[in-house]
Amino acid sequence: MKLLPFLFLFIPFNFFGADELSCGTIECENFKVNIYNNAELQNGLSTYMNYCYGCHSLKYSRYKRIAEDLEIPIELYVSNLIYDDSKPGELMQISLNKEDAVNWLGAVPPDLTLEARVRKPEWIYTYLKSFYSDSSRPYGVNNLVYKNVSMPHVLEDLQNSMSENDFNKTMADLTNFLVYVSDPSARERQQLGVYVLLFLSLFTAFAFLLYREYKKELK
Repeated sequence: MKLLPFLFLFIPFNFFGADELSCGTIECENFKVNIYNNAELQNGLSTYMNYCYGCHSLKYSRYKRIAEDLEIPIELYVSNLIYDDSKPGELMQISLNKEDAVNWLGAVPPDLTLEARVRKPEWIYTYLKSFYSDSSRPYGVNNLVYKNVSMPHVLEDLQNSMSENDFNKTMADLTNFLVYVSDPSARERQQLGVYVLLFLSLFTAFAFLLYREYKKELK
């Protein structure tokens, strides 16, 4: 997998504007979060590492945790998705330092580990799909969700080479990956919650039956 130059990867998710609509100049598209399909999350991870990670760290995540959660053999992860000499157990920092970021990009690209907890998933999904040509902007593009965005359309090659449905699917996978990485223990908690509810249901049923037996004894 080829890592695109980080100059084209500055996605300013962490800056808020005074938007009247749910997604800037438009309403957010409907988006259904699904963090249980590992194949789709793997695709989202691949897209992120190739198109976003050059500038946007995931500094609260570790390579190894993601590999284990998404059922990716660690050797495969290291050989295809770690682009420097980082070790699997390390946090996912990037090599771009603050000084270079300011000199080259004008600002420090935000870490995106918690972005899906700051923004709504439907906001991220709609943002990724809402670039349009605008010759008045430095990179020739603008965004319906984030007005006067100061970045190029980093996913333009994908959008031009894919069908609309395939591109939408890829953006959904990327969004779901960001949702997952913002709270990787959510899947475990939700699954545990199901078991707890089942246990409570069974306990309640047995308690009710026991109560009926005690009530018979008291008559």
